[in-house]
This record gives sequence, structure tokens and C-alpha cells, in this order.
Amino acid sequence: MNRFLKIFTAALLSLGAAAFAQPTTLEEISSYELTNRITEITEAQPPVITDRHIIFTEKTGPRYIGIAFDFENYQTIHSFKIKKTRDVDGNVTSSVMLYVLDRPADLTEITYRLIIDGLWTADPINPLRTYDRQTGISLSKVDIGSTLPVVTHTTKDHGTTFIYNGRPGQKVRLAGSFTNWDSWIYEMEEKEPGFYELCIPLPKGKYYYNYFIGLNAVTDRTNPEKAYTPEGRTSSVITVD
Repeated sequence: MNRFLKIFTAALLSLGAAAFAQPTTLEEISSYELTNRITEITEAQPPVITDRHIIFTEKTGPRYIGIAFDFENYQTIHSFKIKKTRDVDGNVTSSVMLYVLDRPADLTEITYRLIIDGLWTADPINPLRTYDRQTGISLSKVDIGSTLPVVTHTTKDHGTTFIYNGRPGQKVRLAGSFTNWDSWIYEMEEKEPGFYELCIPLPKGKYYYNYFIGLNAVTDRTNPEKAYTPEGRTSSVITVD
């Protein structure tokens, strides 16, 4: 058995019997950004690319559908969930299996493979395929088109990476509720001309912040979340989960 198939087999075995239980209904993945696109989906179709996500759909019928990606070396299998559409009386009018992927920021294409009731297969709904000559396996492909812009974001270990884009050669400082608005504690590093970055650990919670250039406070243009602080200033807001 070749290396590629061994990886898939090991991943499958790691799932255990629970992997083939009846999938749960779609709940937590519908964020505000996704609501409209997900609502429009009533049947299986090729992957749908949004600003921040890729939506994979499959027909209902199988007991279990999972998906594995090249950027994870096919070692993690993610489960599809059921999305049901109901009429005004609450009756189910259609249903579809669905998985939402957060778009990897630095990739322009993704290859993947499905596991349907224990069998590995290319995506039957997606016509885009690529053939791995080394393994002799057909893989499905998604052309994303362009990488995501780098924005202020949090990570699973509670690290928060702050991003500022502006004129080269500036001294950009960061202050917020986590520094008691002292703007002389953190200075951002200019990684590339006009691209400033700083990563700091923050406990779980909601934080207000701004960038400071000289004495001028500037909100984060990469973060659409804005609010007034208790002191009445306009600031950017980020939540660490």
C-alpha cells in the first residue's frame, strides 16, 4: 500500500465507530457572514467561495461524509452536517450535507478528498480534479483565486496578531484597554515597507484598542468591529475566545 493510502487508512481508523454515527443538524457554523449564502443553498453544488469561507455540499443519503485537505496532510477528517430548509409551517422542503471551511490565508488553491460511508473518493459534485501520479489517486480541487489580505486576528492559544498598513518608516504604537490606554508599552514592527505587525498574548475577553502615530489615535482598518469605549473614544474591538 502506498504512502498516500496509508495516511488515509490511518486517519480512517483513528475515527473509530463513532465516525459513522448519524450526523447532527447544522447549528454553530452559521455566523452572520455566512447566513445569506447558506440560506440560498438548497441542493448539492460545487464548492462556494466567500470572502472568508469555502462551503462544501453533498447530497443527503450516506450515513457519514467527511473531508480531508492537503494543507493538513490529509491527517484530519472533518465531518459534514445536515442543513435543512423548512417552509412557513416548519415542514422540511429540502436537505443537504454541508461543511464550512475557514479559508487558509496564504493559499490560492486547495486539494481535498471525501470519505463517504467508509470509502475514499473524489468529490462527485466538483468537476475540478487533479491527478497525483505518484499515488495514482484522483483528488478534487478548489481554485480560490487569491490569498486573503492579512488582518488583525486571534489564534487558538490566545495570541492576538495586530496588523497596521500605512506609510513606510512610521513609528506605530498599540494601546488599548489591555494597557490602560498607555501607548508607550507596545511598538509595532515594520515587517515590510508600510506593513506593521505585533503579536501579544491576551486572556479570553473583549478588548478595545487603537494604533497611535505620534499623538494621533487611529482605528484598525483591517477590523470592521468598532465601538465607543466607556471614556467616549472611538476604537476598534476584538474578542479573544
